[in-house]
Amino acid sequence: LWAGYNSKPENSEKSYAELFREILDDKTKLLIVGGIFGEDTATDAIENYADLIAVARGTLIDPNFAKKITEGKGDTILHKISPETVEYSHLTPGLLEAFSREDSLGLPPLPGGETIRHLHTGKYDI
Repeated sequence: LWAGYNSKPENSEKSYAELFREILDDKTKLLIVGGIFGEDTATDAIENYADLIAVARGTLIDPNFAKKITEGKGDTILHKISPETVEYSHLTPGLLEAFSREDSLGLPPLPGGETIRHLHTGKYDI
């Protein structure tokens, strides 16, 4: 499912969201998450796939993600992490350690994560 909000099961023409939409009643809202890193993907997800979206890694990279869209500045959203943007992103020490590991502790990686590998200290490694 880490492929993104519009991912499809193997051998399916329909996305997971489309399949769920078919079985949900009108009162149940569909929320999707994954691969939303900019205004364009957020808009596509809402217009074509779901009632609500969750922007997780996108807001880790740019904590002003939603604010920028509501202020008409969606084109200024940061789409990937880098050594230069780590401070702006305000990642907690634990998140920085997780996402600077090669395996991201099993989490889906941040776009640009390979550029911050050198920041990994091993502090929380077991």
